[in-house]
Amino acid sequence: MVYDILVVGAGPAGLALSSLMADMGQKIAIFDRQSEKSLANPAFDGRDIALSEKSRQILDTLGAWQHIDPDQVSPIRCAKVHDGDAPSSLVFDPARTGSDRLGNIISNHFIRKALYDVAKTKANITLFCGAEVSALHRSDTSVTMALSDGTVFTGALAVAADTRFSKIRQSSGIMADMHDFGQTMIVGRMKHEKPHHHIAHELFRYDGGLAVLPINGNKASIVQTFAAETASTFMDMDDDAYARATEVRLKGLLGGLECNGERRAYPLVGVYACNFCTDRLVLIGDAAVGMHPVTAHGFNFGIQGVANLAGHLRMALAKGRDIGAAGALKAYERDHRRLCWPLYQMTEKMMALYTNTTLPARLARKAALHAAQAFQPGKDIIMAKLTRTPISGLLANKLPARPRLFM
Repeated sequence: MVYDILVVGAGPAGLALSSLMADMGQKIAIFDRQSEKSLANPAFDGRDIALSEKSRQILDTLGAWQHIDPDQVSPIRCAKVHDGDAPSSLVFDPARTGSDRLGNIISNHFIRKALYDVAKTKANITLFCGAEVSALHRSDTSVTMALSDGTVFTGALAVAADTRFSKIRQSSGIMADMHDFGQTMIVGRMKHEKPHHHIAHELFRYDGGLAVLPINGNKASIVQTFAAETASTFMDMDDDAYARATEVRLKGLLGGLECNGERRAYPLVGVYACNFCTDRLVLIGDAAVGMHPVTAHGFNFGIQGVANLAGHLRMALAKGRDIGAAGALKAYERDHRRLCWPLYQMTEKMMALYTNTTLPARLARKAALHAAQAFQPGKDIIMAKLTRTPISGLLANKLPARPRLFM
């Protein structure tokens, strides 16, 4: 069977790219090991996405945003970063940018369903479920993909969107920097006594990380990270014991807690592919870059990378060029590396610092947090990027006037 693009993985990145390329007249085949029922109605997996405004706009352009119930969208009005037991915190208040929010909290399964619903409206997208890719062969002019049942497909471009443990990436000889943080993330929603005022919190406790993602009503997605052994202890607790233990770690921030659904545990492994493309193959989403969740930017990088790749492929098509040729793929790789590399490296260094409980490390963290809080222009730039506010006007209004050098 002949298609233009062969996409492995029907997660958010794979579905989003397929829909964007289908709108350009491309014939797309998507392969996924899950059943159609699982893709059409994805189960709640405990993960809530902190969606930036830029990513929301991309979902809106795709038509996916309109498929998400507004009642399931929770605004982030402010964000605070805390270190250890320090009374002060690093505060990001979007009111300085003229915006009412830094972003939105949305359950991962709602985004997946919305993107699936959009993809299913495209006549030139064919979804092959329960499909196991057994071989991928690339030549100068085309790609050939074989499934475990013997079915063979050909196209101009293959796309790996099959998670951070991508088999397509590995079988194609693309190496990746894989960083096992030696931690496990426990996620679960909880009801709480005190209002959260839609403030997100990132707390770097000395006994492990803790994040609060505000959900509409007096509810929050609570994300805790521990060494694997400690995580097992917390996962083995009944709901009441887990709520009491979490209250202690939050030090009364939200008052009394009550579990509001199932807890899930995920090992934390960061992935950064050494190359995002090779001959007629391109990596997107977590197959290219899998971030530690502390930055809350993994999904955002993935969806923004998809939009970037689609833009370069659109230009190639407009010029009558082969979409599987190196030009557009290399341009995407360059842009996506510039976007992701600094934060990926910073995250590794930051996690090394914040999991170190020695006195020098604690002092260094407090000094860094104090310096960041004091440097308001830097925070304004970050908030402007998140809220899509023009930076030039913001800085002009907020920065002190330059001293005159000449009279």
